[in-house]
Amino acid sequence: MNFRISISPANIEFDCNEDNNILAEALTAKINLPHGCKSGNCGACKCQVTNGDVTQEDNTNMAIFSQDEIDAGYVLLCKSHAHSDVTLNLPGFSNSHPIKTLPAKISSIDKSGTTAIVMLKLPAGQKFEFSAGQYIDILYEGQNRSYSLANYATDKNELELHIRYRKGGLFSEAVWSQLTVGSIVRFKGPLGSFTLSKNDKPIVMVCTGTGLAPVKAILEQMIATNNLRPVHLIWGNFTTEDFYLTELLAKWQEKLNLRVSLCVNENPPIGYHNGLVTDLIVNEYENLMDYEVYACGNSQMIQSLYQLATTQLNLSAGNFFSDSFTPSK
Repeated sequence: MNFRISISPANIEFDCNEDNNILAEALTAKINLPHGCKSGNCGACKCQVTNGDVTQEDNTNMAIFSQDEIDAGYVLLCKSHAHSDVTLNLPGFSNSHPIKTLPAKISSIDKSGTTAIVMLKLPAGQKFEFSAGQYIDILYEGQNRSYSLANYATDKNELELHIRYRKGGLFSEAVWSQLTVGSIVRFKGPLGSFTLSKNDKPIVMVCTGTGLAPVKAILEQMIATNNLRPVHLIWGNFTTEDFYLTELLAKWQEKLNLRVSLCVNENPPIGYHNGLVTDLIVNEYENLMDYEVYACGNSQMIQSLYQLATTQLNLSAGNFFSDSFTPSK
């Protein structure tokens, strides 16, 4: 049986068959609901149900939710089935850019430590619109691999990806050992809703690893639009060798109201903070009530940061925005 799914406050609707999960039905309808792994592990598709009858599958990982979220009716859309008309609460959600499947040519691969910066050139005359912070799915050997877009939309018709080397990773290994300049890949997008909100609150922007990619795009958007909201960028890695494009940090600071903190887990040199990004936040902030927090990186960091910010530092759950990276082979 089909039911109607309504997204508030965006006033977007789509039909959903109760045999399929809500996320899958939305993507079929080209409604780009927030999501990541599509398997219930990353929490990116966590959403509040404000009206209607929804059940989650028996294997849903309930540890992803806080008790407050459970009480407020949050579900994982990739694990949820509608049994009536349903209303979802998704503040800031926009489906403004149509999802397309397109070819692209690799125009450059620049490797820096454990990260490859890959530029994709779109076909001449092909228009691909996206918002800073969104991502694409690379379609490779019959499987999908998700990568955030690291550049703000320009007229160059190029897309920038940051790809961390992962031993055994399907596309990661291909980038590092098989694909070359001129190789053709296919992708689907834009996807995701990790985008900058429209207000003046100061921002704490936290990323780990190649979580810098969507952060870079958002900061470039802020430069292009002369947005001078205060931003504290906190970027964490295991070692200093895992950082890349650090030459951009000072350039961003010249054009933005930006403070930068770099955290490493092992042997921090002078100027770096020792420990996790959450450790630094505890030391730097007593109250995040008037802030927005943007977090991008591994799912464990995002879950820890969400719990810390909302339970100890007075951050409103509605002011926490995240994009969870879930490694896959």
